[in-house]
Amino acid sequence: MSDKNDILNFDENKSGSRIPEDKLLAYLEGKLAPDEQHEIELWLAEEGMESDALEGLKAIQPEEAKHSVQRLNHTLRKTLLHKKRSRRHTKNDHLAWIAIVVILLLAVVAYIVIRKSI
Repeated sequence: MSDKNDILNFDENKSGSRIPEDKLLAYLEGKLAPDEQHEIELWLAEEGMESDALEGLKAIQPEEAKHSVQRLNHTLRKTLLHKKRSRRHTKNDHLAWIAIVVILLLAVVAYIVIRKSI
């Protein structure tokens, strides 16, 4: 899941590539040719989390699975976009400013003391 913007990023030339969503749904519905079905089963044998997720999707009706996948993708995209825009505000921001002012004041006082002693 390295590409957070498109989880189902599919590249046929890349080893360990992801299977497109429509192909996975067709697999769940049993609409794939035997060679395509075998290809997906080989891919699932290599993957851990995806295989478990597909097993869970098999337990529900295909239309409900399609709706659940779309809802999850929508929620994930919305969450990722929100996290990009949001800035974390901490309660300690005012303490940081106070620390900066104190350090600057100490530097000025040290400069004055050193300047008078010379």
